[in-house]
Amino acid sequence: MKGKTNIINYKDFLFRTISCLLAAHVIVKMGRPDLSTFQAFTIPSYYPTLAINFIIALVVAFAVKKITILLDRNHQWYRDIWRRALLQFVFGVMAVSILSFFLVWLYFHAFEKDIVDSGYLDYELPFSIALITILNFYYVAYYFYTYPRISKLELPNGGEVIAELNSDYAVGENKPITDNYVAGKKKELKEILIVETSLRSIPVHLKDIAMFFIFDRGVFIRTMGVKSFNDCLTIPNSLGDIMEFVDGQTFFRINRKCIINFYTIDSFRPFGGKSLLITLKTQYDKMENLQQDHWQKLIIVSGDKVSDFKNWMNR
Repeated sequence: MKGKTNIINYKDFLFRTISCLLAAHVIVKMGRPDLSTFQAFTIPSYYPTLAINFIIALVVAFAVKKITILLDRNHQWYRDIWRRALLQFVFGVMAVSILSFFLVWLYFHAFEKDIVDSGYLDYELPFSIALITILNFYYVAYYFYTYPRISKLELPNGGEVIAELNSDYAVGENKPITDNYVAGKKKELKEILIVETSLRSIPVHLKDIAMFFIFDRGVFIRTMGVKSFNDCLTIPNSLGDIMEFVDGQTFFRINRKCIINFYTIDSFRPFGGKSLLITLKTQYDKMENLQQDHWQKLIIVSGDKVSDFKNWMNR
């Protein structure tokens, strides 16, 4: 995703550390296949070699993670899966493999050893590339498990709607819907959204939704009690579509990016001239993993909606 905020916080420090240590041990053993693991532990020279390989492995694993995070910010898997897969392979596998080879070459050069004669190109290098590839697959699996795509949204008539994630308004819509009528017809209000992920279907009660919001062209649901952006669900509808089946007395579209629940609002104050800045109740305050400037933009009532918003709040 674009911006400076990580969509996924890869909590893998322990996994990376243990994996790098094991990989370093295996690589050292490849250079001494005649030694058992127990024998290697009794040789003093084993430990400096293990330490150097461990450091190289940590640098390589860190590079894979940073590249993955940068690609997550700018090239979501769900936007163009083939482009993202190509970028992940080029930068996450090929570029990191080159980095790994360069670091090992520096090691051999520092000790005045010939990297070709050592057999590194025949055994350790293919093994390193295989591990780098596996690590990339790990992050891909982590992404899809943590950030599942919503494929459809169930509507009141039993049908399904699939809409573009970057649509801010429904077709033909000139202003946000603030009541329970659309084009003179009473809206068919929903009580529950069936949110379908790649792993499970999640029934979400509308009364439990604190806000709908757009981030990087994706539409997200924040439910009551959710503290982290990583725990928000995605849906494929535009905010305009959403306003067609939610209760206009409970939900109000305060700007192009956010629909807010009346019962989450604590207060509001003038902001930047014509706008209003909303303060939410403590339990619905700023989400983790979302930078302050992004969060503030979500809870600003745009100038053209201030009058309607005040009327909506005055009940």
